[in-house]
Amino acid sequence: MAREDQKMRSELVRQAILDTALEIGFREGFEEVSIRKIINEMKYSTGIIYHHFKDKQEIIDAIEQKETQWLQGKITELLKGNQDILSEMETIFHMIMKLAFEEPEKFNLIVLHKYSRKNSGQPEWISYLGERLKKAMDTGQIRKIDCEKAAFSIWSSFLGFDLMISRYIDLSIDVAEEMFRVQFDIILKGVLSNE
Repeated sequence: MAREDQKMRSELVRQAILDTALEIGFREGFEEVSIRKIINEMKYSTGIIYHHFKDKQEIIDAIEQKETQWLQGKITELLKGNQDILSEMETIFHMIMKLAFEEPEKFNLIVLHKYSRKNSGQPEWISYLGERLKKAMDTGQIRKIDCEKAAFSIWSSFLGFDLMISRYIDLSIDVAEEMFRVQFDIILKGVLSNE
């Protein structure tokens, strides 16, 4: 029982470290997260931090993993129900655009993987998008295309769009929504539509 209590306390401390680092990252930017800032904010010793994480990057990686799972869960929740490909893409890309607008640091962390130490290569979203495009093509929802190349192009286009949204200082959500509508109509409806 004592061992389980100790393990639970250790996990709570680990989570508190991650929560504090996340708070600093959102407040100041993830480049500004440091072991020293975490220690100062939590009033912990250096040893406690290093007992749980070998360095700052391991903390950032753990935060990125958790926040990426959060995004995947939100998208999965939004996609419940049987949607056509265009509705599905609109749902996904709209959510990511809102994330870029409302929480640019979170967008940088989990969509751009700006702070990741690992070179992940092609994002898994591109593979998912390619599979969905192939299914839509097979069922006649969209015209015949090279699904892998189209997925890469669509993802890159929206990623660039969202990056600009995240950096645009004087932009209102209403204007961002209008710009999203134009982007969506040009890229998805204009290129993929079978009409």
